[in-house]
Order: sequence, then C-alpha cells, then structure tokens
Amino acid sequence: MKILILDGYVDEPAHFGVPPYISTYSRYIAGISKMAGADVFYETIDEFRSRGLSDADILIVVGGVTVPGNYVGGTPMTVEEAAEIAKKFTGKKIIIGSMAYYSVDRSGGVVAKLSSFEGYDFSLWLDYERKLYEILTGNIWNESRYALVKVASVEGAEITRLHPNFPALMCEIELGLGCEKPVKCSFCTEPLWGNTISRPVEDVIEEVGALSRSGCKYFRLGRISNIFAYMAKKGPDSKAIEALYTGIRSSAPDLKVLHTDNANPGYIYSNMKSCEEIAGIISYHNTPGDVLSMGVESFDPRVITMNNLKIGAEQFIEVVRMINSVGGKRIDGVPKLLPGINLLYGLTGETKTTYDINFDVLMKILNEGLLVRRVNIRKVMAFPGTPLFEKLKGKTPKVNDSMYKHHKFMVRKFFDHEMIKRVFPAGTILRDVIIEYTEGKISYGRQIGTYALLVGIPKILKKGSVLDCVITDHGQRSITALPIPIRINHEDYDLLKWIPSAGFKASELVLKRPFNSFDEMILKTGIKFPEWIREMVSFER
Repeated sequence: MKILILDGYVDEPAHFGVPPYISTYSRYIAGISKMAGADVFYETIDEFRSRGLSDADILIVVGGVTVPGNYVGGTPMTVEEAAEIAKKFTGKKIIIGSMAYYSVDRSGGVVAKLSSFEGYDFSLWLDYERKLYEILTGNIWNESRYALVKVASVEGAEITRLHPNFPALMCEIELGLGCEKPVKCSFCTEPLWGNTISRPVEDVIEEVGALSRSGCKYFRLGRISNIFAYMAKKGPDSKAIEALYTGIRSSAPDLKVLHTDNANPGYIYSNMKSCEEIAGIISYHNTPGDVLSMGVESFDPRVITMNNLKIGAEQFIEVVRMINSVGGKRIDGVPKLLPGINLLYGLTGETKTTYDINFDVLMKILNEGLLVRRVNIRKVMAFPGTPLFEKLKGKTPKVNDSMYKHHKFMVRKFFDHEMIKRVFPAGTILRDVIIEYTEGKISYGRQIGTYALLVGIPKILKKGSVLDCVITDHGQRSITALPIPIRINHEDYDLLKWIPSAGFKASELVLKRPFNSFDEMILKTGIKFPEWIREMVSFER
C-alpha cells in the first residue's frame, strides 16, 4: 500500500505549518501510515503546483487556515485547490485539518462556512489520529490519543527528510491541546479541541530525539495555547518545564534553534511569581530571538468584557516589564526572549475609540522603553462553533476598512519602526540567514525562527545561501543587513553605501581602496565609521 501525503500547509491557533515550518499533521500521519504497514511519500502543495500529483493508492491531503497571515516561504492550499486535487486523484482520498471542517479564504474579516467536500472519502480534523488509524488498519485504537501520538510522532519523524526545505526546516512540536481559560475567548477555535491537556514530557523529548536523529535542528514548542500552563494543575509547573527543556537539550544536543510560541498574558499576570520563574527557565535554555506570542486582541475594556478576553492594558504592561527583565539578555545583540502582541479587529463592541485605545497603549509601551518583538494586526474570522459566530448570527464581522488601514499605517510608522531599531540596533549580528528570493539587486532572507525578521541584503545572492549578517538600517518590519565580514576591498558601491556613515561617500571607499586596515581606511576616506564596524570588516586583497 502506497500512501501519498500532500501538505497543503496549515495556520491554526497554536499550530503553524507553512515553510520553513512543518506541522505535526504530516509527521503524525506518516507515523500512523507506517504503523499500518504502508510505504509513505510526502509532497507539498507548492510541488503539486509545479509538477502535479504523484501516483499512490491513498492520498491524504493536509490543509487549513483559521488564522489569516502573510506568507513568504509558501502559499497555503485554497479550498478550490483541495477540490481540484480530489477530482484529479482516482484512488481513496482523505482530507485532514481545519479545512476538513471549514471553508474559508486566507484573509480576515470573513465568516467561515462548514465544509462539504464531496470528492473526499473522509474529512477528519478533531481526534483525526485515532480515526485515521482505524481507516488504515481496520482496528480501533482503544488507548488515549497521546498514546497513539507517542508512537506515530517517532515513526513519522523521517518524513521531514522529504520536505523541500530540509534540513532548514522548523519542526512544530505539540505540547498540548485546548485552552485553560474557564471562559473562552469569543472568536477562538482552540477550545473546540476540548478541555486543556498536556502531552507527557518524556513523549515530547522522545519525538525531538527522533527528529534530531533524522537531521532536524530547528524546533518550536508550539501546538499549545499557553506554554506557561503546560502540565499545570493547581498552578504553573516550573519543574515540568525545566525537565522539558533540559530533556530536549539532551536529546538534540546539536540543535540550532529552540523557540516557543503562545503565552496567555492573563494567566501570567495571575501567576506572576511562578511564571517569572518559568520565563527564566525558557530564556536560559532557548536560543536567541525567541518570542512569546500573546493574544491580547484588544486593550479596549468594552471589547475585552464583551469577548471574554484575557487582560487589561495596565496588567499587560506589567507582564511586558517582567518578560523584559527576565528575557532581555542579548546574544550577538539579539534578545533571548521577548513578548509579541496580537491585535484583532472586528470583535463585538468595537468602535472608533478601540483603535485609539490600542494605539495609545502601544505608544505607552514604547515610551516606557520596553521591548516588544512584533505586533500582529489582523481581522477576525468567525467560525461556526465559536461564541462570536453565535453573537453575529452567522453574519460577517464588521471592520471599518479605512480606520483599520489607517490604524495599521500608524502602528507601523510610529511604533514598529522605532521598536525594531530598539530591539535590533545597528551592529546586531544575525546568524544563519537563509536567502529566499531576489528582487532587482536586493536579496531577501530570514533566519529560521519564530517570527523571523525579513532581511534585505543589497547584493545578488543564490537562493538557499546561508550567511551571517550585521544590521545596518531599519524598515518598519524588516531590516537591511550586510554579509560579514564586509569585504571592503571587493564589494560593490551598492553594498558599501549601506555601511553606517558611508552613504554617498562609499564612492571614496571604491576609489581609494585597497586598504590594509581600519585605521588606514578612515585616514584615506575621512569617513567617521561607528566603532563597531571595526569588528565587521575584512581587508583581504
């Protein structure tokens, strides 16, 4: 039996799988397929777009976007593509993921519709692992879901080798399901998975070890709505999180990235002392550039109340202060652990004042000198089964487009631009930037990490090239960086002009080179470079 897994990519609450990420779906499916004795093959939706489908006895399609976003590494499968694939494939077809339940496009401000894929033999999402096991083996899995995941996650680890991005691939690692909040946020689909449950520490460590042996070096502890509630019973369990991180470090000793994802700021505020200890554990064991993605959604008290949101503005700022104090240590200039903010528009109770309140709180954070890694601004999607859908009675969420666009412009111009200069000052070193595409004379790349910066390098570089860079200038949500060492005697004017203090004087560097030393370069050109440039340049002939 030959099974083909077609990865259409997913972006769901606490679960990301758009390149350079790979979700848990494909890996678990591969493991269950192997348990059924199948030969397993893996392809991505981007590969399908370029060359079509490979032959197989069973096709398992993965897909679903319930959190709208902008994507660089790949484009998630659309509902139309899923239907087209079903028509083209003649064997047994299974679709897995939120797309199996919901039909929705990739933008916000819309209402999702319940899917009815007639072309697929099975449509699975919640508890799909046990259902898939039964379909493929004919047997019922009588143990817990996590008992099945324990086996499948290890058996399916090798599927990562078939991903086009391998080995530059971030593995999303599941820590738990559901949400610990007694009253759920109005819009979120995560509570549909049921009561919060944590995956056993030893199971996570075993999976990471299997992925490491398969050649994976990049890991994000995601697939949980709040890492601070991992293994929590009456309160946060710092010992479990310490065991988790030390175990991962032991099972994957040569890992390059260890990041996390979601954190509930309301939970942190209510358990500040123990959560401060946990933040210290995370920032000690992680790698630089880690982000705690915090779903604030709104700072407007009216919106908070009407949508059962997590935290008020003043309490959130206290949480930001704590994360800054614990996670602010820098490696090569990059902070270890910072908060990220998610803002959501189209919620019940929103008015023009909501935009003003949110902007004012952001500026208060900025003016206090605190650090925030990034602000995500998006429109809500209403999904059947959520309180928001019931409140709207199936109607489209109302978002004033002109106010939304103006607000986004203001945040990007006055908050983001200043914050990115503060978080990543000129002279910060970014290790292992991978080039993804080139436009004109500028190559663009990113590190592998959670919410990695888009890096523009004023030089034509081969796609897939990996290099270390130093930051020299800032956009609103991206930066300009130069490869290090900066080869002063070789690089073109178009690159040299981006060295701080050089600008149009870079022509002096071109005309008066070669130079033998930093001091000689200053003497001959008269350019007063920042002192940190001294460590970044090379004078090789």
